[in-house]
Amino acid sequence: MLKEVSRVVLPGLTLTAMLFVTGCGPSAEEKSARNLYEQAEAHMKSRSYQTALALLDSIEHNYKTQTDVRRDAMHLRPAIIEEVTLLEISTNDSLQAEMKKAHDEVLPLMKKISSEQLVEPYWIAADGNNDKFMNTTGVQARVSADGEFYMISEVIGAGNLHHSSITLKTPSGESVSSGEVPYDGELNYRLSGSETVTYDAARCDSIGMFAARNHSTPMTLVFNGENGKSKSVNLTARQVGGIAAAYRMGYALTQGHRLALQRAMLEKRLAIARDQKARTFREE
Repeated sequence: MLKEVSRVVLPGLTLTAMLFVTGCGPSAEEKSARNLYEQAEAHMKSRSYQTALALLDSIEHNYKTQTDVRRDAMHLRPAIIEEVTLLEISTNDSLQAEMKKAHDEVLPLMKKISSEQLVEPYWIAADGNNDKFMNTTGVQARVSADGEFYMISEVIGAGNLHHSSITLKTPSGESVSSGEVPYDGELNYRLSGSETVTYDAARCDSIGMFAARNHSTPMTLVFNGENGKSKSVNLTARQVGGIAAAYRMGYALTQGHRLALQRAMLEKRLAIARDQKARTFREE
């Protein structure tokens, strides 16, 4: 908007010259963009980082002609991302410490099974497990060498049961079932009247979690067969505790691995943010 400095126009003064003399203030669009930027700064100081970033996004998308404000926003964005990432790294470190503590607490309850006949070793609970498990009807919870919790169910003299899942039941009637493992001759196979089914973590995590919540409770283990057929055995509190211990170890290990990968990604994001912050500062 023109600001009139004098009501007298000198002879020969052109309109273009008058514009240079009078000048003009910030436009409404510039004021609006600057207001969003100042709000973003305020939200950054109050640690409302996502709101601050959303305001910078609004400047980027809606005020493409406001180069000065956009340049300031380009410098503020990596500064916000740096603070967000440092906060996430701190949280990640705390969670990793919790997982390490959980693993260290359960490790004395476990024993490692290793032999030349095994492709890779695995862990089982030291207490509540049958050393001759593969020759008895029951279930065993294991933790693989890379930290995955999994379970194996075995039925001796199964007849035509053809089970493909298992269920745990408490005396009070609470229950949880594994996912189905269809017969395939590998994860679910039958030999000389016996049936053996292996459940990966995705299919048996619910069983492990249920056992961990009820680790001192005896339960009923149900083998779910075809056409409504089933077979049941009783598990002692120690056996349920063995499932719980394996689940706790597997959970601590897998979460620890996931958090370690996440931290590496956060470190890369932090380095990128700091580099962008330094470059935008030099460009100003």
